[in-house]
Amino acid sequence: MDIPFIRFAFPTLILYLFWWAFVVNPYMDEAAEENADGHSLSVSATQETLALSRKLIKDKRLQEAVAPLTKLHEAYPENQIYLQQLAETYDALGHYKEAAKMWEGYLQYSPTPLEGCPQIAQSYDKAGMAKESFNAFERCWKIDQDYSDSILFYAHALELEGQFKKALELYQHGVKLRPGYTDLNIGLARMEMRAGLTAPARKRIDKVLVDYPNYADALLTAGLVYSSQGDKRGAIQLLEHAHEVSPNYKDVMVLLEHLQGRPGRIGKATHPVAMGPPARGWKPDGFSTVPHEVATR
Repeated sequence: MDIPFIRFAFPTLILYLFWWAFVVNPYMDEAAEENADGHSLSVSATQETLALSRKLIKDKRLQEAVAPLTKLHEAYPENQIYLQQLAETYDALGHYKEAAKMWEGYLQYSPTPLEGCPQIAQSYDKAGMAKESFNAFERCWKIDQDYSDSILFYAHALELEGQFKKALELYQHGVKLRPGYTDLNIGLARMEMRAGLTAPARKRIDKVLVDYPNYADALLTAGLVYSSQGDKRGAIQLLEHAHEVSPNYKDVMVLLEHLQGRPGRIGKATHPVAMGPPARGWKPDGFSTVPHEVATR
């Protein structure tokens, strides 16, 4: 997650993991064999139900797969494998509250609860449950407060809550642990900018752009940093380049239009960079924000 092109690789990775978990995962068979004794399903019934769920998932008949997956979960309510299967299936179907409920069980019973993060918080977020989403990001971070991905997600959540001082401290801690983590550096630059530390913010974001000159998120943050320093021309150049590499990036277009003196055509931004100190004359009142693109794509 600490390189820009993860935004392209991440969806492919998710599809692969989904396929592996439901179609070829050998541990699923082991779970069926080891846990059948003393439960409502026999070993043979468990294997048959498991095989059916696999086939339905493979055939992309997700709605039909819910029934056998639920049967497995009800027979083995503390089995993290079946909890994960149901959570991922519900999420794929857009049943986000149900997915979050399954992830809650996963965090409770799995020996590796971090594997349910940040999915649990994202399911709550997609269900429109902002308070529960924030709480889940915080809980995931508390599992391992030095885990860089959890630091990134929780820091973004803190930004959304307006807890900028704590977000700044968390980004600083993350960058100290992982100096080369690109998205943590972008987040830290954003918080430095908000704190009025525009010189270190510019130095930091310039360094990111040396390594990743075509990274739209970094270009967007740099554009706002430059603009906050009064370098309107430099900001416009950065944003024009960001628009070239990511033509549909709404937040880039919003800021670019403002700096070019033609705001209002695109609408409101959705990126947390809008929470930084405004460029001269720019009033991002009413801008909504969401977790960082790289973290959510």
